Amino acid sequence: MARPRKFDRETVLEKVMLLFWERGYAGAALSDILAATGLKKGSLYRAFGNKESLFRLALRRYGARGPQFMGDPAPSLAGLLQIYSKLVDDAAVPALRSRGCFLFNSGLEFGAARGRAAADVRRELKKLEAFFRSAIDGAVKDGDLPRDLDRRAAAARAFSAAFTLRSVAKFRPQRAFLKEIANAALASLGTKRRIK
Repeated sequence: MARPRKFDRETVLEKVMLLFWERGYAGAALSDILAATGLKKGSLYRAFGNKESLFRLALRRYGARGPQFMGDPAPSLAGLLQIYSKLVDDAAVPALRSRGCFLFNSGLEFGAARGRAAADVRRELKKLEAFFRSAIDGAVKDGDLPRDLDRRAAAARAFSAAFTLRSVAKFRPQRAFLKEIANAALASLGTKRRIK
């Protein structure tokens, strides 16, 4: 008869997500995972599979939170302003600044690699890109951005600016500098609105 589990699955996944978020896939050794979770190797593998399976579960957990990390912004110009403001504000918090974004970090780590984990990273990033596209569409519909705006290109710029803010904040967290990046992205969309 199998022994009942003596751990909470969600707690373990949260700890593993934070570990992969901070160290990346390659940087999180099995010994680190075991230390973070307090599990033995056999228990970990029986419950979650191998390291790649665990990473994929952690990535999905992070992705399921979606824009909630940014305060659940609406798909609109106000939502973009909220995201950029939060990214600039987060740069003042050392733990948030050094960690960055799990999806962006994973995108950089996996690049064009093949495999299930890499495919999952790309899928989660596509979801995030879709949010930026819906924000641009919503802003055009609301009349906050020009009707003739190339929405696909604008969404790519908006998404890239978020990626840039999160990445640049790791080594240059000065608020004024990050605001310039955010406000240049907003200007490129054809709005006079800026973050303060």
